[in-house]
Amino acid sequence: MRPCPCEAGCVSCNYVVISHILGCPYNCSYCFLHTYYGKDEIVVYDNDDELLAQVSDCMEKVDQPLRIGTGQFSDSLALDRETGLSKKLIKLFAQQNKHLLELKTKSAEVDHLLDLDHKGRTVFAWSINPERVIQSEEFETVSLNDRVNAAQRCVAVGYRVGFHFDPIIYYVGWQDEYKQVVDLIFSEIKAKDIAWISLGALRHPPELKNKIARSTGEMVLGADGKMRYLESIRIDLFKTTHKYINFHSKNVSVYLCMEKEEIWAKVGVAIERLRDLVGGSVG
Repeated sequence: MRPCPCEAGCVSCNYVVISHILGCPYNCSYCFLHTYYGKDEIVVYDNDDELLAQVSDCMEKVDQPLRIGTGQFSDSLALDRETGLSKKLIKLFAQQNKHLLELKTKSAEVDHLLDLDHKGRTVFAWSINPERVIQSEEFETVSLNDRVNAAQRCVAVGYRVGFHFDPIIYYVGWQDEYKQVVDLIFSEIKAKDIAWISLGALRHPPELKNKIARSTGEMVLGADGKMRYLESIRIDLFKTTHKYINFHSKNVSVYLCMEKEEIWAKVGVAIERLRDLVGGSVG
């Protein structure tokens, strides 16, 4: 377990990541994992008892509420039928009422987890993009409709769900296509069943520049060593997508990923909503 890496000065959501798998069977063009390990093999750790004990100890000792997730260094559910870890984690989190487990995925592999007594302490979350972006950048993942349909199945048995518009990619026609995604989500999922929606602009290691087919926005090298859109483009991406969300509901908690407090203010996203939800702070 480790804190999710957050650049100095950015608003932190106190997200804690569980690294039980290193590497991902999916092949998203922009993913930092292409360069993070320098190898294609997927490493799966099988010391589940030790991991569960560490998670339990962390939850008992930490006063502030945390989101603890498995989707940072791999997809949370792509290999879950083989590892079986998510079922164990859901049962563990159901034994307390302070912290939340987030299972973040680009898959539809949820059916083996729908009959668990989760006590509302697990959130299934989907990385989400227009179908055009999924086809051109998120290779070997399931379609947008499959992701939303899987979210519906989770909601039907009492889970809350989340959606991560991350990365939002700037290209000709992005506004209409991201609006269609937001409209689809709210046509199929009630706002009360959405735990959170995050917004994050495309950022990637410089080595991946030529792998990303769709992005057309000007990018610069950030302090974290990743290529990022100019601030003006990021603000446009965030404000526009936030407007689409607010059209359907102003009650859903929305937050920005890897952005400084002044960007939140310019976009009009309230940091307090995030702090109330997961105990975030300015890192």
